[in-house]
Amino acid sequence: MSASTDLVARIGENAALPANRPIDRARRITQALLLGGSGGVVVGALLNIQELKVTDMLLLVVPLLVVFMARFYAWHIMKPKPTGDPIPVVARTLATSESVHLRQVRSASSNGLLVPVVAQPVGGLEPFRSVIMIQQTDPSEPLVDPEVGTLLALQQVEPGLGELANIAQMTPEQEELMEQLRRRPRMLSNRAPSLPMRRNALERKPTSSAIEFWASTAVGFVAIVAFAWWIV
Repeated sequence: MSASTDLVARIGENAALPANRPIDRARRITQALLLGGSGGVVVGALLNIQELKVTDMLLLVVPLLVVFMARFYAWHIMKPKPTGDPIPVVARTLATSESVHLRQVRSASSNGLLVPVVAQPVGGLEPFRSVIMIQQTDPSEPLVDPEVGTLLALQQVEPGLGELANIAQMTPEQEELMEQLRRRPRMLSNRAPSLPMRRNALERKPTSSAIEFWASTAVGFVAIVAFAWWIV
């Protein structure tokens, strides 16, 4: 095994693609508009609290509901268009010097632990390094690293990209490859190159994504405050 290092951070930074697809931009903009609009409703109502009637308050929320529906569509109905079919792989977990605390991911929908891996696609394609998230099944239990060298049957979401996901059922080719790696672990080098992975749509990197997010937040805020002044 290769020496422990900050693999998660290095793989993530060295192989990060901007989230600039139409679906990424739609998700970023609608989330920012909702954030700014929510603040605009509060400020607009406070600035005009003496003049606003109950019907005005209900009317003030209408634009926010429209933005909420747009956000729901972008995040839950729109689907990214892959450039090719998923490729079954066998991934092996790697050692890293980063603590479990630094690699924790906590969100409203899921908790998990980022783990570096090296993946070998079936069919003799070139291996690559990536980062996966091990989901936390029981929130009351502490996050625990899988043993270094653990083999996992996964799939490469898109050819040429490093994103990995669970596979519904292990293929016979994966079973054969996994057995080969158990017998001869050196056939898969831990120093394979990292493939690019897309950033999350809400990450503020690169600068253009940050500008788009905060500009959309400002637009949502100003628009709702102006609407509040207009309806009174």
